[in-house]
Amino acid sequence: MKNTFIALAAFGTMVSASYAQSTVTLYGVLDANLGSFQTNGVAGVTAATPNGTSVQNLRQTKIDSAGLSGNRWGLRVSEDLGGGMSAIANLESGFNIDTGASAQGGLLFGRRANVGVSASSFGTLVIGRNSSSHDDVAGDHAMMGASAFDPSGTNNGPSTAQASTLITSAASTATFLNRDGRTWIGYNARFNNSVKYTSPNFSGFSGSVMYAFGEDKTQAVSASKTVSANLKYANGPLLVSGGYQSEGATRTATTQPALKNTLLNVAYDFGVAKVGLSLNRAKFEDIVAPAALGGGKIAAQREIDLSIAVPVGATTFSAGVARSKGDTLGKSTGFGVQALYSLSKRTTLYAGALSTKAYDKLAAATLVAFPTSNVGRTETFALGIRHTF
Repeated sequence: MKNTFIALAAFGTMVSASYAQSTVTLYGVLDANLGSFQTNGVAGVTAATPNGTSVQNLRQTKIDSAGLSGNRWGLRVSEDLGGGMSAIANLESGFNIDTGASAQGGLLFGRRANVGVSASSFGTLVIGRNSSSHDDVAGDHAMMGASAFDPSGTNNGPSTAQASTLITSAASTATFLNRDGRTWIGYNARFNNSVKYTSPNFSGFSGSVMYAFGEDKTQAVSASKTVSANLKYANGPLLVSGGYQSEGATRTATTQPALKNTLLNVAYDFGVAKVGLSLNRAKFEDIVAPAALGGGKIAAQREIDLSIAVPVGATTFSAGVARSKGDTLGKSTGFGVQALYSLSKRTTLYAGALSTKAYDKLAAATLVAFPTSNVGRTETFALGIRHTF
């Protein structure tokens, strides 16, 4: 009997050790706010009335989702394979807390779905649906945390939908443009059917590269592949990072549209305040020149973001300004402020405001027809709470 108990105890120890080598972590973010939102737009835009027939000023009070962070829940899986190597997987689902609806176009795991291997000396390699390497560093400069009040989105920020679904004008073959091909909609932050490698940290230096296969190849055209990469240095108070992304869209026999972003971020922590600066060049290219771009083969936007954060006890005050100017697509500006108050390590109260102004070709022509209007301006004011687990 004694030997039996010893054997059972040993077996239990082996099973416990085996389970200890494999972990599954549940995590998430819950973020909701009450706010007031105003937009000033143009109604009645058609081929016959390109400047619109009227200006609409709409203000609405509503419960909204994701003031500071996108709502999500996810699972991280890791199994120790020995020799410093692990098998890893990550499933992450986005949703809107105000309605309960799935985000990312209704995908179950729209934010992330991947599996791969990780080694301390080699880095991490995963395949599946991944965030792009460019997007991983796009917010490095943002002292406002890329929140709903961060004016960085005034520029060529992440798109909330696939670019190919946002074509609004048959006159334009520019997949990454909307509003008759004059305004950027932003780059895609996540890609299906992709492979992604992230290096280890070497004395503050790290890097990443992602390749998405597109998987839409036909007999007539090649696949609309995407390449994304970043390089980062973070040591002490200084952070410098750069990102690049060449994003392909659906091709035809005569068009090969691609949106290319080249990004540089610098951030520094002075102790009493943190500051960040970002410079980005977004360039759209196509073999066939879209008519809405004036016949040019290339349209580009030059973007700059500057932000600052000042911690005062449990409260952090932040402000930011952003400006985007295009060769043929007009310009936009934005200014935002926010305040965060930490109730605990996982719960934060926040308040913020954002004002943006988009001034493109259509707005310029519309102002002639409606000189007293404020076309292209949006304003946001909101109070909210975020909880992480």
